[in-house]
Amino acid sequence: MFLIMQSFFDNYFSRYLCFPKHISEAADKNLKTIVVIPCYNEPDILVPLKSLLKCTPTKFPVEVIVVVNSKENEKEDVLLQNQLTISQIEKFKKENFRKDFKIFCLEEKNLPKKHAGVGFARKIGMDEAVRRFQSIENPYGVIVNFDADCTCQENYLSEIENFFLKNPKAEGVTINFEHNIYDKNFPIENRLAIAKYELYMRYYVESLRFAGFPYAFHTVGSAFAVRVGAYCQEGGMNRRQAGEDFYFLHKIIPREKFYNLASTKVFPSIRFSSRVPFGTGISLKQTSQNDYYAYNFDSFLVLKAFFLEGKIAPILKEFLDKNNFSLAEKSMKENSKTKKTYLKRFFAWFDAFRVLKFLNFSHTSCFSKMPVEKEALKLLRSLNFEFQYEEIGTEKLLKIFRDFFC
Repeated sequence: MFLIMQSFFDNYFSRYLCFPKHISEAADKNLKTIVVIPCYNEPDILVPLKSLLKCTPTKFPVEVIVVVNSKENEKEDVLLQNQLTISQIEKFKKENFRKDFKIFCLEEKNLPKKHAGVGFARKIGMDEAVRRFQSIENPYGVIVNFDADCTCQENYLSEIENFFLKNPKAEGVTINFEHNIYDKNFPIENRLAIAKYELYMRYYVESLRFAGFPYAFHTVGSAFAVRVGAYCQEGGMNRRQAGEDFYFLHKIIPREKFYNLASTKVFPSIRFSSRVPFGTGISLKQTSQNDYYAYNFDSFLVLKAFFLEGKIAPILKEFLDKNNFSLAEKSMKENSKTKKTYLKRFFAWFDAFRVLKFLNFSHTSCFSKMPVEKEALKLLRSLNFEFQYEEIGTEKLLKIFRDFFC
C-alpha cells in the first residue's frame, strides 16, 4: 500500500510540480484538511486568519498555508506590503498557537510575469499541500481554497471536514458563498454592483441547470475544496492569471463525484480591483458604472431543447457545423453501448467551455445581452415562481436566488 501511494504522489511530482518543498516541520499524522490562501499586496491578511481561527474546532488537525507572492520587477510598495504581511502572520501565529490549527507562510518572489498571479499562487500552495499529505501517506486529504479578503461562518471548517468524512468517495465540493452587500463600510455603489454581479453568477449556473447541463456548479476560487487524489490525477492547479478556478474545477467536476456544500458559507469581499483581466473585482469596477448585462435567457432555451429533446435551432446548427459536431457525434455513437455512456461522451464534448463558446457565438448574431435582472426574472417565470415581479429590485432578486438555489 505504501509503495502504491508513493508511486501515486511521485507521478504527480515528476510531471507537474514547479517548486521544491517549503515547509520543513513534520505534518501531524492525523492531518485531514489544509486551507490554501494566495496573498498578494493584501493589507488585511489577519481578517481571514481570525475568521478561520474562530471556526468551531474540528475532529482532526487543520493547517493553513498562506502564499505571499510577487512578480519579477515588482513595485516597491507591493514588496513592502508583502513584508508587512509576513510580519503580521508570524506575530499572529505566535500569539494564537494551537497544535490543532497551524499556520504556515510561504514567500515567493520574482515569479515570472508571464505566469505570476492568483492561479500560480494557488498552485504553489496546493502543491505544498500535496507534499504535506504525501509525508503522512494520505491520498484522501482535502485541500480547501480560501482568499485573503474572505471571511466564513464559524461552522466552515467543521462542515467541510464532516462532509468528506461522511462521503468518502466525494472528490470535491463547491461551497456556498454570499458577498456582504449590506456592509456599510463600502459605498452603496459597491454594494449594488456586487449584488448585480452575484445575481449574474447565480443566474448563469441556474440557467445551465434549467437547460439540463449536468456540470452546472459555481466555480468561485475562494469557495471550493478537493481531495488531494483528484487534484493530482487531474494535473493540479493551472497558472492562469484569472479564471484559474473555472478551468481547474471543470476538470474535476466531470469526474461525477463533485457536490454542493450548502451547510456553510464563505463571504468574499466586495472591494474594487483591477488586478486580473476578469473576475469579481474587475466586474465590480465595470458594474458600478453601468448595468450588468447577462446572456439572454432565450439562448439557454436553445440549449435546453438540444440537451433534453435533441432539437437543434438554426443558430445552434451553425455553431455545431463550425465545430464539426457530426464527426464527433459519429465517434460518440460508435463507442457507446449504452445511453449513459453516450451522454458522458456527449457532455465531454459539449462541456462547460463549449457551452460558453456557444453562448458567446450566439450573442454575436442571434441574441442580445440584457440587464441581468430582466433575464433572471425570465428564469424564475420558467421555473413557475410566483412573485410580483415588477416590484422586485436587484437585492430582492438576489435574495430569492440565494434562498432557493445553492
